[in-house]
Amino acid sequence: MSEFHIQVVRLGAVEPHPDADTLSITLVHGGYPCIIRTGELHEGELAVYVPVDALVPVDRPATAFLAPRAKKGFARIRALRLRGIFSMGLLLPAEPGWEEGQDVRALLGIEKYEPPEPSAAEEAAPELSILPVYDLDGLRRWPNLLQEGEEVVLTEKVHGANGRACWHEGALRVGSRNQMKLTEGDTIWARLARAWGLEEKLRDSPYALYFEVYGPVQDLRYGKGELRGAVFDVLELRSRRWLDVDEADAFVASLGLPRVPVLHRGPWSAALCALAEGPTVIGEGAHVREGFVVRPVRERVDRRAGRVVLKLHGEGYLLRKSG
Repeated sequence: MSEFHIQVVRLGAVEPHPDADTLSITLVHGGYPCIIRTGELHEGELAVYVPVDALVPVDRPATAFLAPRAKKGFARIRALRLRGIFSMGLLLPAEPGWEEGQDVRALLGIEKYEPPEPSAAEEAAPELSILPVYDLDGLRRWPNLLQEGEEVVLTEKVHGANGRACWHEGALRVGSRNQMKLTEGDTIWARLARAWGLEEKLRDSPYALYFEVYGPVQDLRYGKGELRGAVFDVLELRSRRWLDVDEADAFVASLGLPRVPVLHRGPWSAALCALAEGPTVIGEGAHVREGFVVRPVRERVDRRAGRVVLKLHGEGYLLRKSG
């Protein structure tokens, strides 16, 4: 699952900005507020939605206005607040012949910004493809996917570096979000695996751990910045089945490992979106919370979106100066 698509969308209602005559506001996919210049796009028209963290080439007439903030020919789209109103992303006019729902990422040459992975003495082990890469859709993309009153768990989205670990062919395999390697070396993932004793704890285990390494990793340091980690998901290797919340909790507890902090467990309500804001519950509220991840207590799959696990970034996080 991934929310990064450059799709052609049909615009819904376009409302005037309450504090700027030259600006208007529309919601994309029902949850992404987007501010546009008044008169440029209208309700019912087709447009291209470019989400936050897209890298947009500025060598085209439609995107040349982004050139002043471009680096190496690409401008990174960020969330911003215009005259007090939050905006997430960019809308461009659709070209003739483009259809609603079409992904035009390749046609526009748009890439996804990825923060550089910490590289501490990467070992020269061969790459492995034994575990799926972890990615989530946004709650703003699927605002009606969760059922009102459905029992869910909200966990804090920790700002760090995604890691994976499992026992495979007689050895512990540890890696980042995009690379699986052996435990030798001095990567942050290997260091955390040794600190957690994963070589013994996962020996011959049928499960893989997905975890976040945090501390001296990204711009949010969680207190003193010592290297720490928290497990956020567990996969059964043979069946490729994600464990239910209670199953995963029990397995992680049996290993004596930390889980990501729980912000809420109980019936789902849209009012819970407020939990994306505020200070982190890690490190005595040292900085802003990134947001949350929400999932049903019992795993389920949606025919449109796939696995029902969604993330919501807080406005405070997206607007932080170091973002």
